Amino acid sequence: MKKKGLLILICGFCIIDLFSQIPNGAKEIFHLKVEQENRFYISKYQAIQFHDSSRWSNILMTNGAMVELAFKSITLGATFLTDHHKDGGTNKIDLDLGYEYNITKSLKAQPFIGCELNENGTGMTAGAKLNKNFDLFDFISFGVFVGCRYSRSKDFINIGAYQFTNSDYISASIGAYCLIYDYKRPKIRTNW
Repeated sequence: MKKKGLLILICGFCIIDLFSQIPNGAKEIFHLKVEQENRFYISKYQAIQFHDSSRWSNILMTNGAMVELAFKSITLGATFLTDHHKDGGTNKIDLDLGYEYNITKSLKAQPFIGCELNENGTGMTAGAKLNKNFDLFDFISFGVFVGCRYSRSKDFINIGAYQFTNSDYISASIGAYCLIYDYKRPKIRTNW
């Protein structure tokens, strides 16, 4: 049964590729992207009992998955992050609204704004990403990205007998993505 399903999947990709020859210069209308992101960040932390103890953390790491929809270069993304801080922290969800600028055919800059949600509240975020596509088929491609982000969200961690607040996250990220479906409008020929 697995061989039959794999054969149907391969035939489906071949048929899509055969009937979806898109000319150079076609405009992207819609895409669906799935990303894996590794984020390295520092944050300002402060002991709750001592108001003058604010300082920056060491470099920490979190990772997660993102789903992104785009219509005509306007992107809407949701990232689900799992916090890897050894002393606590919560899982986070980032909701981003962005815009993709084409630098070259396969290189795009993507500034965004949004909010980060966790069980302790919400905070505004802003940042930018640089995406590089490697086309497999006309509708499917893989890619890599680098990015940076600033977040005003707040989180709590426990170290020993003290509780600390974390806020003002500054992060750099790197990751890979699969552009699952990318619909482009064919280029209109004016000269026949």
